[in-house]
Amino acid sequence: MALVTVLRNGRIYSPDKPIASALVMTDSRIGFVGSEAGARAFASGGREVDLDGRLVTPAFVDAHLHVIQTGQVITGLDLHDARSREDVLQAVRSYAATHRDRRVIVGQGWDERRWPDPRPPTRTELDQVVGQVAVYLARVDVHSAVISTALRDQLPEIAGAEGCRADGLVSRQAHHLVRGRMDGLFSDAERRADAAHALGRAAAAGVAAVHDMAGPHLGPIEDIARVRDAATTQGIEVISYWGELASPETLAKARSVGAAGLAGDLCIDGALGSRTAALSEPYRDQIAGSTDRGARYLSDEEIARHIVVCTTAGVQGGFHCIGDAAVAAAAQAFRWAASAVGVEALRRSRHRLEHLEMASSADIAALAEYGVVASMQPAFDALWGGPGELYEQRLGTDRATAMNRCGSLHRAGVQLAFGTDSPVTPIAGWETVRAAARHWQQTERLSVAEAFAAATMGGRRAGRVDQAGLLGAGWRADLAVWESEGGSASATVELPRLAYGDPLPSCWATVVAGRQIHGPSDSALPKHDNRETPVS
Repeated sequence: MALVTVLRNGRIYSPDKPIASALVMTDSRIGFVGSEAGARAFASGGREVDLDGRLVTPAFVDAHLHVIQTGQVITGLDLHDARSREDVLQAVRSYAATHRDRRVIVGQGWDERRWPDPRPPTRTELDQVVGQVAVYLARVDVHSAVISTALRDQLPEIAGAEGCRADGLVSRQAHHLVRGRMDGLFSDAERRADAAHALGRAAAAGVAAVHDMAGPHLGPIEDIARVRDAATTQGIEVISYWGELASPETLAKARSVGAAGLAGDLCIDGALGSRTAALSEPYRDQIAGSTDRGARYLSDEEIARHIVVCTTAGVQGGFHCIGDAAVAAAAQAFRWAASAVGVEALRRSRHRLEHLEMASSADIAALAEYGVVASMQPAFDALWGGPGELYEQRLGTDRATAMNRCGSLHRAGVQLAFGTDSPVTPIAGWETVRAAARHWQQTERLSVAEAFAAATMGGRRAGRVDQAGLLGAGWRADLAVWESEGGSASATVELPRLAYGDPLPSCWATVVAGRQIHGPSDSALPKHDNRETPVS
């Protein structure tokens, strides 16, 4: 027998039903949106939930998140608030004193740009604090880190790797080597617990689904199963991507673990903060005389072949690309692939590019033509845009004003999907929408409704899941209930203004496929049974 639930006395955000106050869920689907009288007529005898005027919206989708790595920071060291090298060392000292059973100490979030002495800790300083303990402290962008001698000694081959410095700072290929070894120091139980911590935090933020970005440089492929097990227990949906170049072997490997595609953090380049994003012109704030333009991890031929193989196999492909040279290489590869497999085949694939911080108008036009999804993080602009901030420091004023072109991409018809890249920026929902709607460059701002669509339905489309992301009859019942200031149940239902200074809605309950996965235990909403698997 179908489970029918009537949500009434609320403010239901459904653009097709602007004054809706009720919604009916029938098992995992929405059956009706409209008036209370209409809902009761549609669902005679169904259980009723009084929303007490709360706002109901589609639930958020975080389209780019590193689940286990986020959990490692939640249970490890969050260094975002460190204001000096001494702050970082003290945080490590305190953590080590209370976690003596840890085989590796993981921290993330330090940003030396505002420190009185902008010099990260050295491995000698870390050794003095922790002795023979493996320590990995990632910069805020997680494309460089400082490591202790105990961790370095486990990788004798690192000495000759690009990006390895004697003082313990690692970037580029050396950083990838360290990540692979460091993650191997965690037990299966620890990795599963970290996945649960991260997914619980997402559910509490009104997030119903996350796209987990996994890959060889982030951890073993077994992590995909670990994350999926945690998701099944909690009721949240996970779409997993494996970041490795396409071949018959890697396609088979990805399919064997249920990965949605070979995309995500398959890196063409690195990050601006670590000066590893691939640029067409040199970085502005480097040693005098240097012409460093960042790092390229994939050749033009590898990028193009990857797209063709994925398209032919019917799976999503994609790349991490941040610098303008990396984005241009990806766009050019799509042009080449179109001549090999056809434009319509590319469009059906919904290939995706992650981050896309420096996209030219010509590249944007190519992405629109080939149906490529732009998976972006508006919080990057909120953190690093604006006068005197990271983009201006690394790139200069002219290039800094053409970053994270959300508005231009949207106007060109490119599908946007928003995420956080957690642990780079915290798991969030409304903060993501606000960052896109209040972009530093006014010409790149989206309306609140446009930004909200990218943070909800956009993530569903990016994961090739249709009939989800809106509150309408026949759509998946993935929704969030919010304590939010706003109009009455009889007024036109609108999203919050989200100006800086306005209070953000707080999540009262998160519902996935008609079942509550976060919220009060005494609510009348049907609860998730951890034997269930969320329905795609």
